[in-house]
Amino acid sequence: MNRKITPPESVKELIEDIRQLPGVGRKTATRYAYWLINQEQTYLTKLAKEIHGIKSLIKQCQICFNTSEGDICSICSNSVRDIGSICIVEYAEDILQIERIEVFHGRYHVLGGVIDPLKGSQPEDLHIPELLKRIKTEDIQDIIIATSPTAQGDRTAQYIRQQLKSFKGNISSLGRGLANGTLLEYVDQDTLIAAFKNRK
Repeated sequence: MNRKITPPESVKELIEDIRQLPGVGRKTATRYAYWLINQEQTYLTKLAKEIHGIKSLIKQCQICFNTSEGDICSICSNSVRDIGSICIVEYAEDILQIERIEVFHGRYHVLGGVIDPLKGSQPEDLHIPELLKRIKTEDIQDIIIATSPTAQGDRTAQYIRQQLKSFKGNISSLGRGLANGTLLEYVDQDTLIAAFKNRK
């Protein structure tokens, strides 16, 4: 006799959709699905409305490609930030991680990914041309390459350094307090602070 019990089809679909989130496996997705089932309808309606509208509300900053509700993000429009210093990151969420540690007060440039030939991601697919244009037109004196310490992140950083051979200012990368293969968004604050302080 088969005693295997499976969730209803609608719950199965919800679990599979939740599994598409990064870092979420089947067990976690199942827990999230049943947690949602037990919430009040008002909360679920509000959540669904926010998810449905997020794509139309969020834009990319026209300067740095950070996420923004306007044409220019709050960091690029902040006159207090150091306009001579720019930190290059892979994704917009990396900015949130760096801002939490409060050690960098310049501006950012979001590449939108990394160079990864296995996945078909080439330099021309990233916001590297826009980065080079910014460096030529803005008064940039200090560049921090804050790509993740992965093979793809290192390849991307190396390519950017090659493109900046004629740059007269200072170029540094995050210190190797970061473990190899670690994505920046998962690095704890103390390690990230040490990586900024030990730039090379």
